[in-house]
Amino acid sequence: MTVAKEHAFSGLQKIYDHARPRYPEPALNHVVGLLTKASGAEQGCLLDVGCGTGILTRQLQQLSPQSKLTGCDINEDMLSEAKAKDTSGAISWHQSSAEKLPFKDAAFHMITVGQAAQWFDRSKFYKEARRVLRPNGYLVIIENNRLLEGSAFIDAYETLIETHNSTYFRNYRQFNYAHEMKKAGFAETNLQRFPWSRSMSRDDFIEMAKSSSKVQAAIKASNGYFLTELNKILQDHWSADEPIVVDYSTQVFIGLSS
Repeated sequence: MTVAKEHAFSGLQKIYDHARPRYPEPALNHVVGLLTKASGAEQGCLLDVGCGTGILTRQLQQLSPQSKLTGCDINEDMLSEAKAKDTSGAISWHQSSAEKLPFKDAAFHMITVGQAAQWFDRSKFYKEARRVLRPNGYLVIIENNRLLEGSAFIDAYETLIETHNSTYFRNYRQFNYAHEMKKAGFAETNLQRFPWSRSMSRDDFIEMAKSSSKVQAAIKASNGYFLTELNKILQDHWSADEPIVVDYSTQVFIGLSS
């Protein structure tokens, strides 16, 4: 991972794990089905790269408890929370970058990446992923992305971040990972989309916003005024006792190793 990722989430591990959305079950079932296909059994070896606090890793472990799961991340704070939240004790955790994985060749049936690929030097990562994947294993990049069209509230929220964080733009994760995988030598690359909605309270939405490194930069740049403006946007679009509903599309990019 880049140096920026190494430090961007330091100190945010608890709010990140609490506030970030989980991945929808249909998307995870699809991923677990691919793991079963790659391993030829009800268990497999899976590496979650850029695992953060282990949100995706733990969800996959719950759905495939017979599999051997490993998580790695470069950020020590995030990884410490991952270890603390792993009540199963079944997941192996390692501190490492995505571009230099400390694992043997052909060690895994599947590699997953959740919400982290934009931080990687992906040309180096894809090379490492191909090295540690077994033949006919899968690289899966999965992302929960807010749907930006058709919601005046989301448009106002995204505009607020862009106003106070000059390095942020709302389409920052619009990468064609499937195309990148194909160029890197993966076969049968494709993209699956899983639409869903998340309902939360006003406080929960604010907590989710504050768990973002992009929003934290906006809060700092505005001397905290960002949060005042965010509360006004929430009041303008939602009544006090009304749940806030955010539409998502979970995108699952898949590449087959050769």
